[in-house]
Amino acid sequence: MDLRQLRYFVAVAERGGFVAAAGTLNVAQSALSRHIRQLEHELGGPLLERGARGVAVTESGKVLLERGRWLLGVVDDIKVEVRTENREPSGTVRLGAPSSLADIFYPPLARLFNDRFPRVRLELSEGLTEAMTDRLLRAEVDLAIVTRPEENDHLLYETLVVEQVFLIGPPGDPLLKRGKLTQGEFKRLPRAIVPLSRTPFPDTVPFSLRVESSAAMKGIAALGLGYALLPFSGIHQEVEAGKLSATLLPWLRAERVLALPRGRPISRATRETAAALKDICRDLIADGIIRTTEARPAPPRRARRRKARPR
Repeated sequence: MDLRQLRYFVAVAERGGFVAAAGTLNVAQSALSRHIRQLEHELGGPLLERGARGVAVTESGKVLLERGRWLLGVVDDIKVEVRTENREPSGTVRLGAPSSLADIFYPPLARLFNDRFPRVRLELSEGLTEAMTDRLLRAEVDLAIVTRPEENDHLLYETLVVEQVFLIGPPGDPLLKRGKLTQGEFKRLPRAIVPLSRTPFPDTVPFSLRVESSAAMKGIAALGLGYALLPFSGIHQEVEAGKLSATLLPWLRAERVLALPRGRPISRATRETAAALKDICRDLIADGIIRTTEARPAPPRRARRRKARPR
């Protein structure tokens, strides 16, 4: 039994005869009769009682008619939903990102979706890479921006951008006026390092304090209690306002990665979110807010799948 046979049967039963149903369906009466006979043969008995004045539905036919109307209604609803989705995405997209990137990505993303995809509801959260990957695995978010994540069989990664990393401290710090530091100079720093997370940096980077909030880390650095490491995207406002000073660490980089679940259906709204993040990233590079490791500002690298390995 297929949907066409079911639709033909419902039409004959509702219109009381083959002639009326054939006209409504724009199908030859002989073809309609053949399909109904095939359906009756498959189901093991008559569904219609033929007579001079038309047809009547048998008891087994009444069961099929009731179920058939319901099923055809579901199919029609599915068509409407899919066509609507193809015209305009809808639903909820849950996105996670570190706080330093949330500050610069979330406002333009919200504005873009408000203008272009008003039927999509965004749920935007913040967290470190470890927390975001765990939430992805538990299906608590649909996609995330993470930094140098560990390889995982259940996640797909695509590089969004590779950022330069800066050492930051209080305004006027003489060490930070050099423009950049070598690795040797970095190892001889007179004060403790205050990194947000170990993930963007080599395991050899020393630290005496670890905080999850980039705002707290910048506040500690501004007081001169320790140097912190962040990409320029996380400090551009404070540097421009003279609240922090910064110098480049050319041998360090922070790879920002879009992470999605492997093997889980991805909605169109989620795909549109990923595409929008790439567009916003290009704008931020062009505006100088994100500084890449390239000699010139460049768009994010094309999709690259990391080789998975057991954890």
